[in-house]
Amino acid sequence: MILIAREERIIYSGARGMASIELGVPVGRSQVFAIASITKMFTAALVVRLAEEGRLSLDDRLARFLPDFPGAGDVTLRQLLNHTAGISDRRVAPGPWPRDLTTAMLVADIARRPRDFAPGTEQRYSNAGFILLGAVIEQATGKAWHVAMAEYFFTPLGLARTGYAGVRAPVAGRVPGYSSSPSRQDVLTAFSNPAVPGAAGGLIATADDLAQWMRALASGRAIGSAGYAEMARPPALPGGPSRDPYGLGMYIWRVRGETMVGHTGQIDGFASALAYLPGPNVTIVILANDDNLDARGMARRLAAIALGNPYSEPVPQPFAPEEIASLVGTYRVDPTTTLTLSQREGALYAQRSQRNPVPLQKARNGDLHFMPDELTYFRPVRSADGAVVRLDYFRDGDGPPISYPRIPEPAPSAVAPRRLHAPAISDS
Repeated sequence: MILIAREERIIYSGARGMASIELGVPVGRSQVFAIASITKMFTAALVVRLAEEGRLSLDDRLARFLPDFPGAGDVTLRQLLNHTAGISDRRVAPGPWPRDLTTAMLVADIARRPRDFAPGTEQRYSNAGFILLGAVIEQATGKAWHVAMAEYFFTPLGLARTGYAGVRAPVAGRVPGYSSSPSRQDVLTAFSNPAVPGAAGGLIATADDLAQWMRALASGRAIGSAGYAEMARPPALPGGPSRDPYGLGMYIWRVRGETMVGHTGQIDGFASALAYLPGPNVTIVILANDDNLDARGMARRLAAIALGNPYSEPVPQPFAPEEIASLVGTYRVDPTTTLTLSQREGALYAQRSQRNPVPLQKARNGDLHFMPDELTYFRPVRSADGAVVRLDYFRDGDGPPISYPRIPEPAPSAVAPRRLHAPAISDS
């Protein structure tokens, strides 16, 4: 499901595919999808709203609300909101969650995890940090986080199809989730308990509601303009800007030189994106009941179209054997990271340090696009004799590129000449 609005007017809405393959029900505009991490925008906005009311401060220590949480005196709410608190998503004792999971149970589980880093020193995405913010909302309001959201946002803003539905709650128009396998056969995913992601990803919504929410947020109807500006501002980090700038519950992207803010979501069976371009005043909503859809890439493509500067569609071309041979090698990403291009059964793969290899396809102009993410690509740069000396990396299809110089292959070691006569045997 795709919906695009300019200011308050919907300029495009369209859907394709099936909401339920089993029942033969097509996807429609009124249907309800799990929105996963787009929930973080609502959680962050509610914390900002409570700060506007003086019920808390963004610079409060977590200890004010969760005094028994380990290290809570070293972490601020702002750091939880912008993913600089170091709260880990890695469980100490993984296992099934109880069906009737509570925020308190989630907090107790998070409390057992070692920190990923000292607060304020890095920025690393943390679902657990937003679950803690859900607990903060509950302490500050005396209500379940999703009940407080309904009172502050869903009801007054007319978001009638947005909310939290527990594991046992029937929801009219809620679609099941699927996962596309490599053979393109759709597999029905198991129902995910929304209590597990909680305030980090437990909401459901329709496309119309999300468009209305984004407009309310950007126009000052959900929170004040100063609070919205805070949400759209990334933190200053000791090591410089993050690779994926993130404010308070929102990413800050760049598309064709313009700012775009919003969030993506992915959970078993679902993928989504909500994006807003302040320049042309355009909102983009993407909802899918297939967790393999590249919602982020699709949002970028639609944003570029809205800006009048669309990304090109790469036309795949076969590799000649000598082309692959000239590209295979290792390239320097940074002092501690390498990128290796390797050949496998006539195909070219890219592997960043110890991550999984990703296939590359060649476009007509020689650029090397990731599969299935066709926006991000490498452009090989060759010397006068045709040797590849570096790869220019264009993330998300935009420049300026980052150059990855080729690491020269080690020279073959000298081989000692073979002796023609046996050496003399010492009598010592």
